[in-house]
Amino acid sequence: MTELFKEHIETFLSLIISGLAGWLFGRKKLNAEVQGMDADNEAKKLENDEKLVNLYKDTLDDLGNRYEAKFKEFADISERKIRLLEEEINIQKRINDQLKAENAMLKAKLKEN
Repeated sequence: MTELFKEHIETFLSLIISGLAGWLFGRKKLNAEVQGMDADNEAKKLENDEKLVNLYKDTLDDLGNRYEAKFKEFADISERKIRLLEEEINIQKRINDQLKAENAMLKAKLKEN
């Protein structure tokens, strides 16, 4: 009976010793892998940051071009509106001159009567 316990105790102790040895040696390997992953993650983070910076740069460049286009469009619309308003002023001046002439003619008719 003691041999049975001895056999099981030996097996149990060998399992614990091999587990501790595996943990000790595996810990170094795991730490090395984690550090390697950290380096990979850092490289990926830097790459993503670079892509983000390029995206913002492209957006700002595009924003400048869009601003220039909208400004030119607004300037053209404003110039056309100014021309239309000047034409309307000229039309109103001609109408005013015609009304003055008609008024003078009607005053002359009144003086005749």
